Amino acid sequence: MALAADGASGAEFAIRWDPSQGGPRSMEEVVTLLDLPRGKRKSFTVRYFSVVQPTDVPPGSRAIARERSFGQRTEAMYKVRSNAPFPASGALATWRCPFEPHTKHKTEVDIGFTAEGLPKKSYSRSCDAGGSLEKVLPARFAAKPFGCTSQVLRIEADHIKIERWTLPRGEMSFEVSWNGEDTDADLRKFTRRVITPLMSRDIKPVRESKTELGSNC
Repeated sequence: MALAADGASGAEFAIRWDPSQGGPRSMEEVVTLLDLPRGKRKSFTVRYFSVVQPTDVPPGSRAIARERSFGQRTEAMYKVRSNAPFPASGALATWRCPFEPHTKHKTEVDIGFTAEGLPKKSYSRSCDAGGSLEKVLPARFAAKPFGCTSQVLRIEADHIKIERWTLPRGEMSFEVSWNGEDTDADLRKFTRRVITPLMSRDIKPVRESKTELGSNC
């Protein structure tokens, strides 16, 4: 039996922008602006799937399924995302990963920055497994791939991740993210380290998540 999700594992702070609307237009510009070392580079392909949505979760919750391919290797992810913190009781409190077996699972607060300058929070519980969704996700979830993929280049340096997404329709999207805790201190740190330099370059943050951007075929 799959293990229940563990306690909160922290927060991911992130900001995304469309380079055609302003701001840095290359990975190298972002690295220079944030005064980062060269870091590690990785490229992969992302594909999202439609799945049967759970009926025993609060309004504003939804399930997300994704495959990420690195050459011949594929990783699958299943996530339940909520607009509100997870309740102390009910389906989300006892949520179990549908993969068997799975490699890791986590509970996380996603903190994204908007054009209004205010962070937008969402809450997620997710798990990963090696292999395609077809192999690791039970048939009752009826996973069907959207007819498109995104190409992603990532640079990770000094605990900061920079991603360049080439989206299904050819548009480009950049994201800078950092993992910390859901505290005022870490919010100030991310703002000082990432948000302030990027906003000085007139970026226009987008509200859409990577899931929404990558599923728009």
